[in-house]
Amino acid sequence: MVINSSFGQNLTVSEFDLYGCWKKEPITKENGIKQWIYVTCDISETGKSVRQSDIVFKAYNKCEFLAVIQDALCPIVYQRVEGTWTYDEKSGIVEVFYPKDFQKEILDTFRESHPELEIPNPRLKTKFKILGIEDGKIKIEKTTANIDLN
Repeated sequence: MVINSSFGQNLTVSEFDLYGCWKKEPITKENGIKQWIYVTCDISETGKSVRQSDIVFKAYNKCEFLAVIQDALCPIVYQRVEGTWTYDEKSGIVEVFYPKDFQKEILDTFRESHPELEIPNPRLKTKFKILGIEDGKIKIEKTTANIDLN
């Protein structure tokens, strides 16, 4: 995808540019709620990134991220999971998916209560558009809300 980046020049963002570990920076007035900045984990300053926001994009459409695991004893526990991701170079759209059958018991109960709803498997975690990439930073625009059943 060729981008007229707000960071600078026109540039092409390939799937390979996205490989690696990224952490989200806190939301600022200039970026607003829909536009976020992710920095590489190498340059992310401790305490200056959003907690539990890191994601690792790997080859073969694999990725790792922290997901909330519900537990009766401790309802908010994060666990690193391996999901999948896609990148459309033409549109700049990235989609991140939970692992197949992630939280299957919860989904089965939800499906029983709401048989009219179609819940894809694997489920979409997030979707965003790459606006620019420069100096270890990616600027994205969120195109969907996180879709969580927990």
